[in-house]
Amino acid sequence: MPELPEVATYKKYFDLAATGRRVTEVEVVEPRVVTVSPEELQQQVVGQRWEETQQIGKHLLVKLSEGGWMTVHFGMTGSLRSFKDREDAPRFTKVLFALDDGFFLSFRCPRILGRIGLTDSLADYQRAKKLGPDALTVSWEDFQDRLDGRSALIKPLLMNQSTVAGLGNWIVDDILYQAGIHPEKRANELTETEVRAIFDKMKYILETAIELESRYEDFPDDFLVTYRWSKNQHRQDEINLEILKVGGRSTYIDAERQRL
Repeated sequence: MPELPEVATYKKYFDLAATGRRVTEVEVVEPRVVTVSPEELQQQVVGQRWEETQQIGKHLLVKLSEGGWMTVHFGMTGSLRSFKDREDAPRFTKVLFALDDGFFLSFRCPRILGRIGLTDSLADYQRAKKLGPDALTVSWEDFQDRLDGRSALIKPLLMNQSTVAGLGNWIVDDILYQAGIHPEKRANELTETEVRAIFDKMKYILETAIELESRYEDFPDDFLVTYRWSKNQHRQDEINLEILKVGGRSTYIDAERQRL
């Protein structure tokens, strides 16, 4: 599933290809990917200019010039594609937007798990989806408050989108690996130094992944996911990799570095 760094890349792509353009037509190819009726989406979006974008974790929101926002959640396989000629619409296009500059924007979603909808405000959407603050922009004070006194295991707590929005499985594994914290440690057992390490590593990992546009093959060697996916031979003696089930999710740890 696209996580915060991938959605940040989609946001950048949308800003380059579509922000500032007026929508002249909306074709809903697959009604199951829209959370309102196709007619309502067309009525609310056609004729409006896409003014700006905002991101809350894994969610992209696009401001409409006459009020309200269009919401985009990419599911597991959603993506965007800009192109010039209608006959070049990519395979798996589920919603097609025609723009006033003569280009089209396709919302592709092979597995039909993504969603496009409408909301009156960012706050309304965040409340309806039970989203915490965006993990990239959350302040240290807010992050600390959200963990303070919580007895939940730290990995499921970080993955809970109401704590902070945008963290998925591999990101949380890497945060805890780099911070040297076992995923089954309870939040209320963490020292302030450990919480600060989690916060700092969260920001570092997200910023690095966004800068590299989620090209995992380019990630630094200090990422656990780099070792997992490439099995770097020169790190075989550095990492004692173990796989656990934590909160129902497969979890990778360095058993020497992350002791409970």
